[in-house]
Amino acid sequence: MKMYNSRLSSCLAVMTLLFLSAGAADSRVLNLCDDISDPLTLDPQKQFSEKNHTICQQIFEGLIRFDPEGKIEPALAVSWRRMDPLRVRFNLRKGVRFHNGELFTAEAVKFTIERYLDPATGFPARAFIDTMAGAEVVDSDTVDIITREPDGVLLNRLAGFVLMVPPGYIKEKGADYFAANPVGTGAFVFKEWEKGEKIVLTSNPGYWMTGYPRLEGLVFHFIAQDKQLAALVQGKVELITTVPGTQTLKVKTNHELTVLKKPSFYTMPFSLNVTTGPLSNLDVRKALNYAFNKERLIRYDLLGNGKPIATFSMEGELGHNASLAPYAFDIHRAKELLARAGYPAGFSLKVLVKSNADRTAKIAASEFRNIGVRLEIVSVSDADSIREFARGGYAMAIGDVPDPMCHSYFIQAMLLSSKSPYCLGADPQIDILLKEIVAATDEKAAKETADKADKYVYDNALGVFTYQKTAIYGLRRELSFTPYLSRMPYFYMDHFRENAYEKKH
Repeated sequence: MKMYNSRLSSCLAVMTLLFLSAGAADSRVLNLCDDISDPLTLDPQKQFSEKNHTICQQIFEGLIRFDPEGKIEPALAVSWRRMDPLRVRFNLRKGVRFHNGELFTAEAVKFTIERYLDPATGFPARAFIDTMAGAEVVDSDTVDIITREPDGVLLNRLAGFVLMVPPGYIKEKGADYFAANPVGTGAFVFKEWEKGEKIVLTSNPGYWMTGYPRLEGLVFHFIAQDKQLAALVQGKVELITTVPGTQTLKVKTNHELTVLKKPSFYTMPFSLNVTTGPLSNLDVRKALNYAFNKERLIRYDLLGNGKPIATFSMEGELGHNASLAPYAFDIHRAKELLARAGYPAGFSLKVLVKSNADRTAKIAASEFRNIGVRLEIVSVSDADSIREFARGGYAMAIGDVPDPMCHSYFIQAMLLSSKSPYCLGADPQIDILLKEIVAATDEKAAKETADKADKYVYDNALGVFTYQKTAIYGLRRELSFTPYLSRMPYFYMDHFRENAYEKKH
């Protein structure tokens, strides 16, 4: 028996060495740049920003999540079913622990949902989850999510926004400490935050997905947009998540780098305050759409990496009305509409612009000058944009928007709902239409109500509609990176291969 154990131990030792040797290419830290500045917080319940959320979802997880193609898949819940019109039951994954050792149970789900819904928490996107009334514990591994009304997009809400937090840790350490020292169940564990420079995460050795993550860690570097490409070329980072279309050739001509493109649920909407000033006039809003040459924008802003869209919705999204055609480019028609509205000489608009939309805004300013409309641009970082929205005073806002819900409802609700922190000034009919979308749990009714809402947005020109963006990533050739339709990737599947160029040559 001892001899058998000895031989077995020797075999295991050899197999371990072979495994480590074979997997050596995986065992690296991924340095990446996804933003120009620090997130506001690492408390997932106090943020509502694409870049902020991308970092948080590496540390935290939800009951369910979207896969790279926008389909819902299990995460901390292994299965779910609707019990009645107001109740969905989730069966939880057993034995999962938070990074501090605290056991994940139904009580943690209840605590998390209640904390999201508590106004004192200050979750900026509470309006997107307020159909939920709370959670009820069935047993330690089973929990019911209760809604105030039938909710046909509940799973999309949960997959897009709700990340589980540790009740014991937060109660012991307090919210402020938690926001700077986060603890979740995710594939990566928080290590340090060097303000203005980087956030460092290490792999979670106890992650519930066997064999993952395949990286030793992640380092999110914060680099000015005009310096990101240089950081990639110089090897400071192995991935940048936004390559301007005008810069793709510089990446492609470097034999150590490559460009990865993927269509995405991602647009560059121009949201409007339709309640006051010139933009309260439908003719003016239509004039802006006719005056805007989408093909020219795509050519100069994206170097052709996109396609025109008719509204805020995109092909492939749930709720997209495929019968609508983009507004034609017609300067003559635009000028006629402005004159009919009483603005033959045009006017000025104060415009809030997220910094990664600066180029788009400059192109738009040039386009609108052709009909006498002048843009007074105020540029802010993604992290600071929500504070500027709260201050008010803007007639238009320009910024890229992903769809974390993989449903046209999200962008419509974010830009147009009176409850959204990103709404400049709402059309009350939209609130009614959005409620109809939520109430529709039958597949046929869901499509009909979503199509109606999309057409209303189009007919009333509730924005200036631009393009669906093809996402462009710049990366080292040896990096195997999986992009997501939402543009908010998880990194647990990513890994490094042998250098493809060196192997080939």
